Amino acid sequence: MDRTSTYTVVKPCKDHGTTTLREHPRNGTVHVVEYDGPEVEDVLSELDTGSVVRVELRRAGRRGNAWRAESAQPVEVA
Repeated sequence: MDRTSTYTVVKPCKDHGTTTLREHPRNGTVHVVEYDGPEVEDVLSELDTGSVVRVELRRAGRRGNAWRAESAQPVEVA
């Protein structure tokens, strides 16, 4: 299962390796636990709580709400 959407950072990726995102406009929460590469992880680790980002996600195995970020692009909010 893949999904691409705009998300707000709830808990940024720092040294623990997981990023928690809230989807717009449905407010569903996803946990990013894997990254397509260091570039994608770097983009997400540089964002602070409340930042908005467009992310392409793919389900990470069969674990409940765990996702792999395939791409990430910060979004400027006016």
